[in-house]
Amino acid sequence: MRSVERLEGLALLGRATVGGVSVPVPGLLESRTEDGETAGLSLRSVGAPLARRHLRISDGFASLDIEFPVPAPEILGPPGGVVAGGPGVRLVRPPFPPASRESGRERTAELLVWSNARTLWSEGLPFIEALRELRMTFGAAPVLWAPRLALPHRVALLVYLGVDLLDSTEGQMAAARGDYLDPVLGTVDAAVARSEGRCTCRACVSEPPGPLDLHTLEAYRRALAEARTAARTGRLRELVEARLAAEPALAEMLRYADRELAGRLEERTPVTGGPSHPYVLLESYRRPEMVRFRRRLTERYAPPPSKTVLLLVPCSRTKPYRLSRSHRRFASALDGLSPLERLHVVSVSSPIGLVPRELEDVPPARHYDIPVTGEWEERERAAVVAGLRHLATSGGYRSAVVHLDPEEYRFLREGWPPGLPARWTLAGERTTSREALAALRTAVEEALASERPVGGGPLAVVREELREVLAVQIGRAGADRLFSGPIRLAGRPWFQRLTDGRTDLATLREERGLFQLTVAGARRLVPDPPLWVSVDPALPLTGDLFVPGVRAADPEVRVGDSVVLLRDGALAGVGEAALPGPLMTQLARGVAVRVRHREHARTDTPISEERPSSAPGPVV
Repeated sequence: MRSVERLEGLALLGRATVGGVSVPVPGLLESRTEDGETAGLSLRSVGAPLARRHLRISDGFASLDIEFPVPAPEILGPPGGVVAGGPGVRLVRPPFPPASRESGRERTAELLVWSNARTLWSEGLPFIEALRELRMTFGAAPVLWAPRLALPHRVALLVYLGVDLLDSTEGQMAAARGDYLDPVLGTVDAAVARSEGRCTCRACVSEPPGPLDLHTLEAYRRALAEARTAARTGRLRELVEARLAAEPALAEMLRYADRELAGRLEERTPVTGGPSHPYVLLESYRRPEMVRFRRRLTERYAPPPSKTVLLLVPCSRTKPYRLSRSHRRFASALDGLSPLERLHVVSVSSPIGLVPRELEDVPPARHYDIPVTGEWEERERAAVVAGLRHLATSGGYRSAVVHLDPEEYRFLREGWPPGLPARWTLAGERTTSREALAALRTAVEEALASERPVGGGPLAVVREELREVLAVQIGRAGADRLFSGPIRLAGRPWFQRLTDGRTDLATLREERGLFQLTVAGARRLVPDPPLWVSVDPALPLTGDLFVPGVRAADPEVRVGDSVVLLRDGALAGVGEAALPGPLMTQLARGVAVRVRHREHARTDTPISEERPSSAPGPVV
């Protein structure tokens, strides 16, 4: 049984019970001898018959015995198979032949002992492919242990890749050879490290210095504590990237994982934001949330129809951009121009690409920080050009104004969409200089000279912009249904409420950046809503929805999504997903959806309806 408290990368933080042993996930099996200390999670070797291995895992209160044939080709045959190692324990050796892959799905496994993980690690890509195959075969519920693979500097990456159990065996063997292990640098000279006070563990500060195996164990503990802390604060990916210099294989594995496990990593990445994250290395460009934003921009988003003049501007350190000093100066320079609602402001940034003004609060656009050097990598340039061409082909632009450094953004000139006339406003000066702002105003004023005001006024433009936010969030079809018919806007710019004049349909808070549905809004999406979760018909929906009460879930659901709850196809309520859709049916415990509103039986009086908390607002 496994409980999940947080998702980070492929890691499922929480606890698990394996054969009566309580295991923190991620956890460290400390390799010990029979006469060693007994507190904490330990791993011991027990005597066994010839050609068999017997291991004992203990948490200080209960123990689990694992016995299996020695994982050697001359005994078990060629790689690829599943062997029972005890109740709920499976010794796995991917890649699997088709027969083993199918039978693996039928087994109820609590612990997977990945016997050839160390061998596959040395081969690079086969390790990542095997990791994917393991989870496809057995699902997310079993605890995964990769024996003799972990070293302190590898801990963060292994946790990020979803290895639940690590052991200190390899490091203890390295210590016996005289290696001094460091969670940051890998292996360093022991004498130098100790003379410089690199480590403050009791073995390193004592006189004379204590044995290396004691230092090694402390290094493992520190590395795991760092990984767990980073994961619980949403910084595990940053920690992984910071450790890449310790061993070339780490960068290799991360690149393979970003490519081969991209879908699974995106599945586990929440759609909601949090504190700002630094994106420093080229590896940051491949983070799942950035890839998802760029993909949804080209697959789901279209410029609002009323926007006929495109304005490209640089991003800013302040998020959202519109609150920055530079963007406020841009806005001041354009003050009083008409019809300004025809102007579509789009910011250019890396690694996120293009960010239309109405998507500035959509995560991760509001929650990132980058080093600004003025140098663009080929992948960054390609993403910006691809986004620009998508905007040009899916929007109704008649002209464009480019307020960007012509030298830094030369690649935009080379990849500019044919048929879209553009005017560049800068000649090398800063974007906020007096001359640059004057040129910006002149260029925009001339571009708007032939444009007419939008029918319906600025509120009609706001309606279009909000519709695009929802399209990015749930898809074009769902956004069209929710916005069908007359709707009203209420609230403030930082807290928008969509109503039908009588009932709230959805709300949008600036700091969240995504819509939250109400039951009335969900009614417009039924019977075929996007982001749905099917509830057990026998379950009374009186609180949050837990995993055992989920019959099925849309595989597109991500943590933080606003989901529609269905019971036998009928609307049951709405809530916020606490797990991605696939995990809702793979796990046995935990909260699946935090329920916000429930569907109630209709009455003849309007008092049962959800009422707007203030005046209904104008029809848009």
